[in-house]
Amino acid sequence: MKRFACVAAVCLVAVLGVGASAQAQTPSAGSDSKMSVEINFGPTLGHKSAAFVGGEFDFRLTPGLDLVVEASHMGNVGTTDLDSRAAIIANFIGGTAATAFKANEFAFGARYRVPVAAHVTPYILAAVGVANVKTEVEFSVNGTTVDPAARGVQLGGDLSGTQNKTIFVLGFGVNVPFKTRYFADLGYRYGQIFPKTDNFETDTAIPTQRVILGVGVRF
Repeated sequence: MKRFACVAAVCLVAVLGVGASAQAQTPSAGSDSKMSVEINFGPTLGHKSAAFVGGEFDFRLTPGLDLVVEASHMGNVGTTDLDSRAAIIANFIGGTAATAFKANEFAFGARYRVPVAAHVTPYILAAVGVANVKTEVEFSVNGTTVDPAARGVQLGGDLSGTQNKTIFVLGFGVNVPFKTRYFADLGYRYGQIFPKTDNFETDTAIPTQRVILGVGVRF
């Protein structure tokens, strides 16, 4: 986990350094724009690595501060805790388990654009919102998928179902403008999906990590 975060940070520093040395003192393209939209994608990191796709909308409140709204679908943000709970059932039926948390998140917050004398624009952001988390567990015995109910096991809310939970997002990155109104985005987002004990008391937090590769337009 830490290794991937370090790689993301090094990439951001490298892009910022190259952009600053090559295009220092160049005015930011689209500096008169008040709004922007972006589509992004990339890998999710952590215990279960997968991919995500998402988008963002920004509205400029001041020259350095934006209102930001983001949404994304994360393919699998499964945890060791989910694996451990599924393993209890798998051992009971004499098989194995494949687990996944699939999350759709929607959050809003603020983006601060760090002032630098360069063509690129580094930023930090924070947002809070809702994550719709679907728990998926598949059990197999001797390579064949089986229904636990057929073995006398009824899954509870800890291994099945969908819940809406609170998510808090922190991130950083750099925007690199091109073609006047367009920009590329390279960044990193850490999201904490907080536990919700409505279905089961031992629910735990779900950490998420995303490496952002995006493209957007200002208008």
